Amino acid sequence: MTLQAEASSELKTGKAGALTEFADRPALKYVGFALLLAWHYALWFVPHMFTQTALLDERVTTSWLVNLGATVVFLLLIAFLLGRKRHLSSFRWLFVAAPGLTCVATLALCLLPQAFTVPGLAYALAFFLGATESVMWILWGERYACVKANFSLRHIGTTFGLALLVTIALAWVLPTYVTTVFVSLLPIASGALLVAARRDGAHCFPVLLPKSTAQGGLKNMVVVSAITFLASTACYFLVAIIPWEVLPTKDLSFTLGILGGAVIMLGIAGISMLSKDKASIFKMFPWLIVLLIAAFALFLADEVAFFPAFIMATGISSLLEILLIMYFGILTSKGYVTPAVAFAFSGAFVRAGIAVGNTWAVGYEHAPDLALAITPETCLAFMCLLAVLLVPLVRQEFNIVALTAAPPTKAEIDEICSEVAKEFSLSGREAEILVLIARGYTTNNMAEKLVISPYTVNTHVRHIYEKMQIHKRSELLNYLNMQRSDF
Repeated sequence: MTLQAEASSELKTGKAGALTEFADRPALKYVGFALLLAWHYALWFVPHMFTQTALLDERVTTSWLVNLGATVVFLLLIAFLLGRKRHLSSFRWLFVAAPGLTCVATLALCLLPQAFTVPGLAYALAFFLGATESVMWILWGERYACVKANFSLRHIGTTFGLALLVTIALAWVLPTYVTTVFVSLLPIASGALLVAARRDGAHCFPVLLPKSTAQGGLKNMVVVSAITFLASTACYFLVAIIPWEVLPTKDLSFTLGILGGAVIMLGIAGISMLSKDKASIFKMFPWLIVLLIAAFALFLADEVAFFPAFIMATGISSLLEILLIMYFGILTSKGYVTPAVAFAFSGAFVRAGIAVGNTWAVGYEHAPDLALAITPETCLAFMCLLAVLLVPLVRQEFNIVALTAAPPTKAEIDEICSEVAKEFSLSGREAEILVLIARGYTTNNMAEKLVISPYTVNTHVRHIYEKMQIHKRSELLNYLNMQRSDF
């Protein structure tokens, strides 16, 4: 009996170890967040999600715009309120409340007969969903910061591409009410994976660089965010200005567009895997702008080309926020910004652009004579704008590589030591020791140079660790090196 019990225990341990090893694969770390994005796109892009009305009913469109606006507001508001020191994941009840409320509100919006007969109710639910989604968005961002995710293009591309492809395809083929329930459970699945991910014991966030040092990273984020906002505006103007009635697949075209985005994402991941130079997101992002310019060209060419233009624009719009997550996630892992700021920027600027572009096109639809007269000129203006945006976007590639990979100079190290001393209120002696650590001095070398005992040196070093919330010398050296490494 004892031998059987031991064998059974070993078998269970082996299975648990295998499952843990499987779950720890880099690509699988992004499944939970991918399901959250899949929920958003399934809710607003699958035709039979709403049992009481059509997907392209004006009330549904308005609800979606309200949802986008709420998401933008809450993402930025949460990041602002948290500041540099606090984290949303400190409020543990949110890990249960946010997914649960998102699920319930989704069911209410899609199933309640009163939701669209009283449009104010639909708008309120859409606004509420923007708030709960924003909370989950930031929580996932903080989790990735804790596990020091490297936001690899091939891992994120594969995971997000497959997740979107599978979930949107299932939502498309399932019966009406089954689809609604299935999609409403995606936030629950995302929340469950988030809770499970927290059990790995990684709860330490990257130590933030001093404010003055981090300004370079923040400046790059703002520039890339502004470029992406304009690209999103152009992208969704094109999506909304194309009359869906003339498309061969009618309102199903929106679903096919999201599936097209998933295919593009998988293609980008494939290129990253096959390329010898480890193609990064910095190299791929400008090509999406080129594809968007091509989509505008197809739209202007002939009505026959409306369908490929629509699929391309819809697919690209679904990718932009994923790409920004990879852009800014790298800066988060290096300590330039908090995860809340990085993920707030990645979601808020893209969705703000989508809302502006869609509203712009709807305005044209309500003034058909004006639209007929100036739509081609508007599209040409967008094409010129996108071409101009390629220049600063490519420049940001080199700026971010310089921020995250280029080794700092001796002058930079001395400057960051001075800024760290101010940021973390180090004493004069601690500041001296910090500079010596950065220059590679050992404990005995420092003791001889400062004419103090090695014990006193170690005491000062321990105080530095405590004030900076750093646990060992290698982490401190990496921090003083501005956390630069090849990504």
